[in-house]
Amino acid sequence: MAERNDPVQNLGLELINRVWRVLFGIFGLRLDILSSKHDSKCWKQIIFAVFTRLLHAITILHFIVVFVYRHKEHENDLFGLISMTYSHLIAFYTAIICLKREKKITAAYRKIVFNLSAAEDLLKRFDQRTKLYFFLLIITTASLTVNHIAKETISNGHYLRIYRSIHAQMGIHNDCFSDITALIDYCVILVFSYLIMDVMFIYFAHLCVGLALNFVLVNRCLETELRAISLTSSKLNVLRHRYENISGLVDEISQLFSPLILLWISMLVLNLCFDIRAIKSASATSGVIAYSRFIVHIFRAAIFLLLISKIASQINTQAHLMKRKLFTKVMNESRDEDMSKAFYANYQLFGETINSFNVGISVSGLFTLNIKSFINIVATVLTYTIVLYQTA
Repeated sequence: MAERNDPVQNLGLELINRVWRVLFGIFGLRLDILSSKHDSKCWKQIIFAVFTRLLHAITILHFIVVFVYRHKEHENDLFGLISMTYSHLIAFYTAIICLKREKKITAAYRKIVFNLSAAEDLLKRFDQRTKLYFFLLIITTASLTVNHIAKETISNGHYLRIYRSIHAQMGIHNDCFSDITALIDYCVILVFSYLIMDVMFIYFAHLCVGLALNFVLVNRCLETELRAISLTSSKLNVLRHRYENISGLVDEISQLFSPLILLWISMLVLNLCFDIRAIKSASATSGVIAYSRFIVHIFRAAIFLLLISKIASQINTQAHLMKRKLFTKVMNESRDEDMSKAFYANYQLFGETINSFNVGISVSGLFTLNIKSFINIVATVLTYTIVLYQTA
């Protein structure tokens, strides 16, 4: 039998889809859109997903126990312990939620891509932006990994010594066991706590770019109709339906990633505050490697916080751009006595429809991701930094 041809394969997104398949396959997830055999190996995916979740859960538990013991000797590390524990738990929870909502997220992703199928230039921009995000992912992952390896090498096994010391307190005096456990913990934490979050940040930005480009396409159609003054009732219904469809997709993405977006932002802000606090202490007592470690973490948290806020705010910007175009057209055409009354009536009706929507990525119903919310987040981090250094 001939293999069924998936129409999405003709959109030129095979490379980025292949990358998504490999990246999410590491975590036992399938959030790509081009697979025509999604259910053929479902049982294998489930087994692997359960295994990775159990491995991650056991590793987090052991990691927390080790550093709780260490906290008894270094009581000033409480903030760091809380920050690390919170980050690991959110990473675990994110994987669980994405596994549970896998099919719904994939379905929404397909809708976003199919809506862009009529505009090759927008699909190309979508593809290029995503490849840029993949490059960013490589930079953050490589810098984090290289820095940790360099720190462990230069410090002559500092991480291993911590595990040996803590295991000795627990009554385990086998250095080989401690070294193997430390290596397993490090690799699992790096992949299933750090890498998975970086991938999810990039994936979420990828979806937001697709939604923003959907609005760009509708804005193009609207601008063409306004320029020709040919906004008939039928064209009005088509544009209104498309606008409502994309707005519904935005709401769907908000719901599918709720409360994850709120947890991600809180995690990134908490990590920024911890690393700023840590770099203040490390600058006076530690070497260059320990100092650079916190610089890398600050860069990672800041870049992803900026990425999520900036890309999500583009949806809000593009949606409001349509409102501005309509308002500008009303002001210009109101001076034209020959303007068609039917056009004006349809025009006003469409404007009222658009004004009734508050489009944007909602963060658990608390606020919408836009420039204003990003400024508030930055202000929070800056306030903490100023207070921290003034009380030194």
